[in-house]
Amino acid sequence: MEDAFEVRRRTGLFTLLGLVCLALAAGFGWFAYDREQYLLVVPAVVLAAVGLGHLRGIGDWSTPLFVADDHGIRLRAEQGWVGLLWSELGEIRVERREGLIHDPRIKVVSTDGQRFYTAPLGLATNVSPGEAEVQLAQRRPAAAY
Repeated sequence: MEDAFEVRRRTGLFTLLGLVCLALAAGFGWFAYDREQYLLVVPAVVLAAVGLGHLRGIGDWSTPLFVADDHGIRLRAEQGWVGLLWSELGEIRVERREGLIHDPRIKVVSTDGQRFYTAPLGLATNVSPGEAEVQLAQRRPAAAY
């Protein structure tokens, strides 16, 4: 039995971005106070919110976003975890980056085509789209296509 293929967040990247945003927010806050230009509070608040959002993402650093093994897949969805056997999958594919807006993702579609789930890939995770394609092709049995 092969090890499971997991997609995880790059917590170091999230930590760095969060701390940089908080440092910039503190700088803008200091300038707003020191120079009495209170309009600079707006970018300070925005940067603080972005920084705290990134730091919140590292709280579940040990939990994967997507897992594929010999039996099927499990991934995080809005309401928790979703698990599907390979026989319950209608389609699973890796979608590449589309322009600047849509990041690469693993897209899973149920056999009835009514439900689909996605998991992120790319810079914010430890897996590239190419690696995900190879790993998923190795794990999905030929009979499941």
